[in-house]
Amino acid sequence: MLEVEWARLKAHELRRLASDGAVAVIPVAAMEQHGPHLPVQVDSRLATEVSVRAARKAFDRRPVVVLPVIWCGLSEHHMPFGGTITLNHSTLHQVFRCIVDSLLRHGFSDLLILNGHGGNIVASQAIAQDLSLEYDATVVAATYWLEAAEELGELLEDQSNVLHAGEAETSMMMALEPDLVDASDLPANAVAADLGFLQAGKGSFRWRSLAHATHNGVIGDPSKANAEKGERLLEAAAQTIAALITDPDTWVGPGDLRGNGTGDVPFRR
Repeated sequence: MLEVEWARLKAHELRRLASDGAVAVIPVAAMEQHGPHLPVQVDSRLATEVSVRAARKAFDRRPVVVLPVIWCGLSEHHMPFGGTITLNHSTLHQVFRCIVDSLLRHGFSDLLILNGHGGNIVASQAIAQDLSLEYDATVVAATYWLEAAEELGELLEDQSNVLHAGEAETSMMMALEPDLVDASDLPANAVAADLGFLQAGKGSFRWRSLAHATHNGVIGDPSKANAEKGERLLEAAAQTIAALITDPDTWVGPGDLRGNGTGDVPFRR
C-alpha cells in the first residue's frame, strides 16, 4: 500500500517528497468526550483517516504526505463532561507555527490544515491567515465535513452533516473501530440535533458550554448509524479532500490587481 504518513517514512524519503513539490497535510482535531457510546479519540481518529485516504487518492496526480494529527484542540466547551483535554488559542497557534516553520525549512510550501473538530474551525482559518502573512507559503484551512457537505448530506438520514457523536461520527467509528463503540442502547443516547445554542440575535455568536444543549454530551441520533454508512461517509469525505488537494486553483499564489495608484496617489508596495 502506498505510504503517505510522515511518521512511517524515512528522512531521505521526506526530502524527496519536498523536492517533488508534495502537499503537506496537517490534520488537527481534539481529544474530548463523545457521549456514553464513543471513545474520546473520535475527532482525531477520523481526521487522520480522512487525511490518509485523501492523500492516497490524490498521490498519482499530486504527491502528498500526512503529518501526525495534532490530537488536542480547542475543546473548552466539552470540559463539563470529563475526559477532555483542551488547549487555548495561543498555544494551538504556536504549535502550528512551529510545525509550519519546520516544514518550510525542509522545502515544503503548499500546506493543508485539515480540521476534524468543530471548535477548531474559526481558529484554523485564523491560523492559516496569520501563517500565510508570516511565511512565503500557501496555507489552506479546510474542515473535512464542510468541504464535503453536499456529498455527506446525501448519505445521512437524521442530520444534514456531521454532528457531535451522532449518526455520522458513530457510523464512521463503527467502520473503523467497532470494538470501541458501545452500541448496546444507542436510541437512549439520542439528543435533538440543534446548534442554535451558539447563536444570538440574527447572526451573532455567543459562547456556551455544550452542557447548555445536551445532557449526555451527544448532539444527534446515533441509532441511525451503521458501519456500511460509515465507510461510505469516509470515502466521500476523502474523495472531496483529494479533489481539493489536486485542484491547481487551490495552490495559486496571491495576485495583485492594483495599478500604479488611484486619485493620483501611488500605492505603497
